[in-house]
Amino acid sequence: MSSYVDSVLAEGERVVYRAAISHWKFFLSYLVGALFLVTALGAYAAARNHTDASLAVVAILLAIGVAVILSAVIRRQTTELVLTDRRIITKRGLISRDTVEMNLSKVESLHVNQGLMGRILDYGDVTVVGTGASLEPLRGIVRPLELRKKLGGIAGLANPKGNS
Repeated sequence: MSSYVDSVLAEGERVVYRAAISHWKFFLSYLVGALFLVTALGAYAAARNHTDASLAVVAILLAIGVAVILSAVIRRQTTELVLTDRRIITKRGLISRDTVEMNLSKVESLHVNQGLMGRILDYGDVTVVGTGASLEPLRGIVRPLELRKKLGGIAGLANPKGNS
């Protein structure tokens, strides 16, 4: 299965940088899902007689845990942020798709916001500011300063804005 961005590239357009969403952005979802899975295993081990009711509770807890983790993984895998030699393309969603593209000639600056944990774990929020409009902030991007550096080199931004 090819990515959305690969399917919309113009002839001669090349990908300069592909950003990804950090797993840390989904840490809470992973933690909650894991807690449901552990609770399901604990409930299974604690139920001595394994009645239909106790097995149903275990199955429900397992299903919720798997659904929470799988939802986070799908959201991460279906979000794309790509810098090409001509534009920035963002895409979110699996079933319903939200895409935004901005020509590099319209980019004024790139804002990078990183908190303490973001600096330590190398992730942050990225906002692309263009003439007349801004892209919605992309939260939890891995190596956001690398994206800023690549954009500055391609778009000729002398000093892309950002909090680093």
